[in-house]
Amino acid sequence: MALASELSSAFLSGIVCRSCFMITASLYLLRGSSQVALKTVMHRLPLCLHTMSDAHGFVAALARAGKCYKEIKATTDASYGMSSLSRAQIYRIIQLVKEGKEVKNERGRATTKHVRTDAVIASVAAAVEADARVTVRELAAANGVSKNTILKIIHSDLGLSKKSARWVPKLLNMTQKMERVRVCTEFVAAVHRHSMSYLDTIVTMDKTMVSHHTPETKRQSKRWVKKGSPGHVKARVHASRSKQMVLAFFDAKGIIYTNIVPRGEKVNADYMVKTLRRFLVVFKKKRPNLETTGWCLHWDNAPVHTAAKVHTWIADNSIELLEHPLYSPDLAPADFFLFPKVKERLAGKSIASGGLKTAWEGVTSSISIEDFATAFRRWFEHCNKCVEIGGDYVEKS
Repeated sequence: MALASELSSAFLSGIVCRSCFMITASLYLLRGSSQVALKTVMHRLPLCLHTMSDAHGFVAALARAGKCYKEIKATTDASYGMSSLSRAQIYRIIQLVKEGKEVKNERGRATTKHVRTDAVIASVAAAVEADARVTVRELAAANGVSKNTILKIIHSDLGLSKKSARWVPKLLNMTQKMERVRVCTEFVAAVHRHSMSYLDTIVTMDKTMVSHHTPETKRQSKRWVKKGSPGHVKARVHASRSKQMVLAFFDAKGIIYTNIVPRGEKVNADYMVKTLRRFLVVFKKKRPNLETTGWCLHWDNAPVHTAAKVHTWIADNSIELLEHPLYSPDLAPADFFLFPKVKERLAGKSIASGGLKTAWEGVTSSISIEDFATAFRRWFEHCNKCVEIGGDYVEKS
């Protein structure tokens, strides 16, 4: 009788449709057993659930009928199986019924709010236009959206990416850029007239200061360790204040002459002329073919190079001098190739007093002829690129 009463109550309250009520009652009468529970009989009718209200409405109806949580949970689980509601959902529905509020079925509905609207995109674009350094976190907070949404707007909608500033030796004005273009154009034209073998007839010279101790770079300090093991630690070391100047002459085949300037010696026009005299002696021995076929000298516009006494000596010795534009280390093989490579290999080594010549020559002798030849080809490529980009600095390649 208890089962019949419960079944009738379910039908009257709208939990069970008329068809389900009749079928369930028939099964109950056929079985003739008062021990058959309503949930057992209804479990046999999973296909008729389309005639019942959804799970939320089902639970709401039971709650309105005065059923407790335990009864509602057992009945819902028997009726809906794997699609039944959770404990928290049932308690929430019971609470809504008690408060007289509407119970809505939000299962399966998209809860994601579409926030990449035209208004938000326009707001982000305006903020970036006003301040190119604004952060993703700041944009997300200002627009009330997630950082991931901001990143999608920036990359997909606005087509932007964030890049650090590139350090350059000097912010060139238009006159300086045009001078770079002019010099590079003449150099490229000379190479085209004589073919790439023209690069083999150029001797370039420059000077640099070398510390007697330069700490190794972070990249150089890397070592293999077991996965999960901590990296080694080391104390921060600064470069030694003890330095010496090095004057290097080289071509596409390697080092020709190196002058280690003694400590306390002043590199002026007189010293440069003496160095050039010593260089010519060595040059005639190491490159006798260039002495007869012709060669030219390239260096930058340092004051000691442009001194009147130096230029007079060069003219007296019939040495052709290549032009070099101001503030252009990207167009000087010594600056973008030789000096960085030598100093990198000297990093982490302590050079004793008087031992710089040995250390320097030890490193330069290990640089292959192919590396020198490649550097001169890069010089030609840099000049080509400089012309193409209107005299701006050429990025490292």
